[in-house]
Amino acid sequence: MKNLGKVFKELRESRKISLRKATGGRFSASLLSRFENGQSEISAPKLITALENIHASMEELLFLARGFHQDAYSEFRNRIFEAIDPQDLISLRTLYQREYQQLPFSKDKQQHTLNAILIKSYMKAIDETVTLTFEEERVLHDYLFSVEIWGLYELSFFSSCSPLLSVQLLTKYTREMLWKSDFLQGVGKNRNMMHTLLLNGFMACIEVDDFTNALYFKKQIEKNFFEENETYFRIVYLWAEGLLDSKQGRVEEGQRKMEDAVRIFEMIGCSKSADYYRSAREC
Repeated sequence: MKNLGKVFKELRESRKISLRKATGGRFSASLLSRFENGQSEISAPKLITALENIHASMEELLFLARGFHQDAYSEFRNRIFEAIDPQDLISLRTLYQREYQQLPFSKDKQQHTLNAILIKSYMKAIDETVTLTFEEERVLHDYLFSVEIWGLYELSFFSSCSPLLSVQLLTKYTREMLWKSDFLQGVGKNRNMMHTLLLNGFMACIEVDDFTNALYFKKQIEKNFFEENETYFRIVYLWAEGLLDSKQGRVEEGQRKMEDAVRIFEMIGCSKSADYYRSAREC
């Protein structure tokens, strides 16, 4: 990884922003200069202030510092996606087994098990018979309940693993998620991930006719309802409401909502989404 100060300097100078302006008067320009030249460190609050003043994010700084490479976890997920694209179950199984092969030699055994669980969630998309082992269920439970504040990593991990969970467990963990991610709901990516989780949980409950838990998800969706610029989520929710209506005997109203959702996707050029939800309605 390149020196953070050097990368910060490149970003600052590329925007033609002076040292003094970058500090915002919150700390000395000489301190920032020493940081840029690798002569000293600065505290996290000062770095965040300076990044805001040069209109850059911590994510951008770290991406450049890694030499345009993603972090290790993102690269791990990319290896999974490479196997998913051609629906290569053999490659996914190889990745899964590799995590357990590294387990005896690792200082962070939990992380390898969590990686294995994540891989298994994508295996299930190809092979419905894939399930968690008892040990994997225990590690997943212990991990999710041990984290006090759920950020983007936990939300993303939980979302990916949700196909492996029964609707009862999914509802239980969602309650935990809503309580522990409340502090960070204002972060855009976190909010989008929460919407995705709630919609997926809502539809999962409807599909197995668990209307009690479906009502819980419906209430949570309406409590945290989508902004007008979150159109995609609104359309999917309309479709899911139609599915619920149809399953609860309000067939004509439900079919109308699902058809409306598909039609909206077609009108705005989201042909893949339109095809997906049209075929799901016909199943």
